Amino acid sequence: MSVLIRPAEESDARPLVQLRRRLFAETAFMLWEPGEFTATAEDELLFIKRLASRPNSRLLLATSDAEVVGFLAAIGGERNRLRHSALLALGVTREWWSQGIASRLLAEVIAWAPSARVKRLELMVHTTNAKAIAVYRRLGFEVEGTRKCSLLVDGEYVDEYCMSYITGV
Repeated sequence: MSVLIRPAEESDARPLVQLRRRLFAETAFMLWEPGEFTATAEDELLFIKRLASRPNSRLLLATSDAEVVGFLAAIGGERNRLRHSALLALGVTREWWSQGIASRLLAEVIAWAPSARVKRLELMVHTTNAKAIAVYRRLGFEVEGTRKCSLLVDGEYVDEYCMSYITGV
């Protein structure tokens, strides 16, 4: 099956909520625990509209047929001193792991960033998530530091890497 990478549209609010609930249930690598994500389709619609209205933000979806199988949110800074920077949040459903979707989403946002005057893309990743770290490094992201005991996952403290990509802007 082929996968299409495209900007999110307002009509994607409900499928995006469903995707995020699925992702939070499938893996402990995401920020949210399954039971604490309570966003509604209306909340996601506001999120989609907010990102679409900001020139330094982008929300991309990966779809296969009519199903949303991944997303990448580039959330641009709102203050003047942060507008050149975007924080990334990325998720792909487990059945689509290791099929290049995360790489395609990231490549799309890396290509978009200069036109949006985004100099810095940054993300946080569990230090134990070797597959994701390998993807980020392969695309040019660098580890800037380690956030010790950053998260509490299933009763265990987890460290995170802060990684960044500096664009050609």
